[in-house]
Amino acid sequence: MTVKTFSINSEKTAFVRAYLPDQISDIEYCEKRPSVVIFPGGGYTRVSDREGEPIAFQYLAAGYAAFVVTYTCNARFPAPLIDAAYTFYKIRLRAEEFCIDPNKIAVLGCSAGGHLAGCLATMWNDISLVKTIGCTAEELRPNAAVLCYPVISGVTSPHEGSFNVLLGDEPSRSDLSRLSLENRVTPKTPPIFIWATANDDTVSAHNSLVMAKACISNKIPVELHLFDEGPHGISTCDKPIAHNDGYVNQHVRRWIELSVEFLNKYMNV
Repeated sequence: MTVKTFSINSEKTAFVRAYLPDQISDIEYCEKRPSVVIFPGGGYTRVSDREGEPIAFQYLAAGYAAFVVTYTCNARFPAPLIDAAYTFYKIRLRAEEFCIDPNKIAVLGCSAGGHLAGCLATMWNDISLVKTIGCTAEELRPNAAVLCYPVISGVTSPHEGSFNVLLGDEPSRSDLSRLSLENRVTPKTPPIFIWATANDDTVSAHNSLVMAKACISNKIPVELHLFDEGPHGISTCDKPIAHNDGYVNQHVRRWIELSVEFLNKYMNV
């Protein structure tokens, strides 16, 4: 495996760490691998380490290249989305260097990072975003998305902390609606895999439900897994949970395998 790091802003406060599998002969699609761009959570105030490299390693084991993004935090919208879009554009532009297939790049996000990944999946063709990055809309479109216990809606069970960072302490209902991803889904949105836990008391599973409903309404391929229990920020489910000898961990951990199967299907891996 090769690890590379590159900055995505002039201040070098936002950057990407690329985890690139070695090239091995006789392995199908080894020369041009599929890849996943990972946006960890943190309420838009920080970038969580546990939702970065540990998740990247899971996708590496499945034959994917992985890119973990440390994006701009504590900044108003659209600053984080500009980081996300620029990152995605640069990775696609450097596909040959990274030995990845530019047509098989997914985004993945956890919690607030799920909102950011979802923003890119639903707003990739926003005219102002395309002009800011200086590319075509198609160059910003993810081929699929994985949203892990995501922040989705500023209207339905909102995670106030995330939206207050993006919009200020007293956001208007119209601004909240504008950044509610269930309102941004269109027939051009890529396939989306979503998972959450029913007893998440930090980001309500209602967020995942309204996003899945929006995908269904727009006839977008969507797969939703609502596990019965598990704390917020469970990531790869490696941390022991004091219940039934770790049953919760092993059960919820299936999201990794299920999401890889979903990506393989819809990205033709």
